[in-house]
This record gives sequence, structure tokens and C-alpha cells, in this order.
Amino acid sequence: MILTSTGRGRAIRFQNGIFVYPAVTAGIGHNDNVGGTSTNEKSSNLFVLRPEAVAELKRRGDRYTLSYAGNYGQYQSSSEDDFTHHDLWLAGDNYFTTRARMGWGVGYQRRSDARGSTDRAGASDSPDRWRAPVARVIGIYGAPKAPGRLELEASWMQKRYTNNRLSTRGSDVDMTMVAGRFFFRVMPKTSLIFEMRDTWSDYTLNTSPHDNRYRKLLAGVTWDMTAKTTGIVKLGRGYKDFDRRDRRDPSAGTWEATLVWSPLTYSVVKLQTEQNISDSTGAGNFTDNRGYSLNWDHKWGSFMTSNVNAGMVRADYDGISREDNTRNFGVGVYREVGNNFRVGVSWSHTKRDSSINTLDFRRNVTMLTLETVL
Repeated sequence: MILTSTGRGRAIRFQNGIFVYPAVTAGIGHNDNVGGTSTNEKSSNLFVLRPEAVAELKRRGDRYTLSYAGNYGQYQSSSEDDFTHHDLWLAGDNYFTTRARMGWGVGYQRRSDARGSTDRAGASDSPDRWRAPVARVIGIYGAPKAPGRLELEASWMQKRYTNNRLSTRGSDVDMTMVAGRFFFRVMPKTSLIFEMRDTWSDYTLNTSPHDNRYRKLLAGVTWDMTAKTTGIVKLGRGYKDFDRRDRRDPSAGTWEATLVWSPLTYSVVKLQTEQNISDSTGAGNFTDNRGYSLNWDHKWGSFMTSNVNAGMVRADYDGISREDNTRNFGVGVYREVGNNFRVGVSWSHTKRDSSINTLDFRRNVTMLTLETVL
């Protein structure tokens, strides 16, 4: 698969050859700091519902999917923080020859930024809601075992906020990305990677100082050497060029890495790390973000699984004296009930330490969930 979606569970089959994979997750839990504040924390019970469905059609070796994922949340004691998210995605994977193939997709997102998750000025009474049509295409040339493979990619997103306009109008943005990658095989399951990626951010506010182009030049290696270890590591440099001449154009060493280790067939450890120069959401000129995450999935017999995860993001703000270190930790235990249900209990903890003391916060979220598939 290239850009098509994957369904969960068993499918409902229709006579026209379409397979539909429905699933739904319902949950009840508690959030002890809904707004992510350092003082006057507000806690609330939380109810969530996450329906999803994937419709699949295969024709002459090609694959097409239409997928929907919803995420609805309702706070018992903080209704102003309720959220309704929708993600719709139509995609196709087309295989023209043994060497040439392409993945494409168009979609629509309707989501919100939770209160306290951005640095926009002014305290809003509700999450900042936004909508965005999106599109993406990847063209690939090169047989799976060929010594070289070329990938060309492009994506587009038109993000528009729909409420709290006094603080969100400066965040409406059109984003366009183009990238080229070349894979050179040096061993049967090891390839070198060379990549150039440009992302343009065009803000609709005429007076916005944030219009820019962000270029990444990367080189690295990807491998699938054994059944136990796979990974991709890319190192390079990132350059952010602002349209306004009075803005400093930053550059920094950058990296993207994913390492997967499976010491046992039923146990998987994943390490991810990335550096990015991100646009400001209201504080400073831009942010140098460095993120690290570790995830462990383990199966304890036929019906019981667990997940342990930890992560950290360090954010250095340009133009102001501010540095944030946000750490998170979570654990979950899940049990299969028959062939169609999975019950789970999870707990997550988030802590932000900022050089501005009033921005420190801690949050604990506990959830009891029930997943249903066919």
C-alpha cells in the first residue's frame, strides 16, 4: 500500500466487489486539567466516541479506499471544551508496470485546537475549530529489487479557522509541499537515501510576518536486515526563509529517525525522534522543536496486550526568552473479549516545564474503553 487506508477486523462484502470494514471505540474517563493551566485547574469526566469505516475496492491490481474517522468528545463539567473531529480520505494505489506506481489521495479534515495547546493571544472560551481540504500524491519509479528507486511527492492543505476570529485569523494558511527522494541499494535489504523537501506556508492575513519556505536537505539509510530490526535514519540541515526581509532566516541541523526492534514475535519496541523549525502560533518568531518518543507493545498470551509509551518535546522560542520541556508517559492494558470486542484501561501523564513559570502544567487522563469490530 502507498496512500490507501487499512481496515480493522472482518469486512462486510457487497456484490459489486466493495468491502467495508466498520469499527467503533467508546470510552469514559477523567481529565484532571482540561485547559492545561498552571493554576485554577479544571477537572472533568470525559466521554468519547470514535467511529471509523474503510470501504475498499480492488481492480486489476489497483486498490482504492474511502475512509472516515470521527472523534467526538464531551466533558461533563467543561462543555465549552467539547470537540467533534471528522477525517474523510479518498485514496488510490495504482500499479502501472513492475517499475512505475503511484499513490494519490484527497480528503477533508474538520478538527480543533484544544484550549492551551497553542500560544495565541487572548483566552478563548472554546477550542479553536478549523477545517481543511487536503491532497497528496506520490510517484514511484523503480522495481522493488532494483539498485535505485526514485520517489516524487507533493501535498497541499488549505487550513481555515471558523471561530475565535480575533485570535485565529492570523493562523489561516495554505501549505504546499514538494519532495524528491532517491534510494540507492547498497545491500540486499539496506539502501542509502537522499532527499530534498520544500514546504511553503502562505498565510492569508496580508500583514502576517510568517510567510516562509522551509527546505530540508537530508541523507540517510534505511534497512530491514532481520526479522527483529528495521529502521530509517535521515540527517541533514533545515533552512527557513521568511518572505519579510526584516526577519532572521534560521538554519539548523535536522534529523528524522524511526527504529523498530522486535526481540520477540509478540513484542515490538519503536523509537522515534525528529527536529523541526516550526511556525509561531502566537509567541516568538518561530520554534526549534526536538522530539523523542519510545513505544512498547507486548502481547501477554492469546487475549491480553499492553502498551507503554514515553516522550519528550523541547521547544526553544526565537525572539523571546522562553524554553519549554514537555514530557509525557502512558500505560494501557487491553483484553480481547470474544472475536469482536476489546476492553482497555489506560492512564497518561503530561508535564510541561517552562522558563515562564505561569506556563507550567501537569495533566493526568484515565480512560476505560471498549473497541468493537466485526
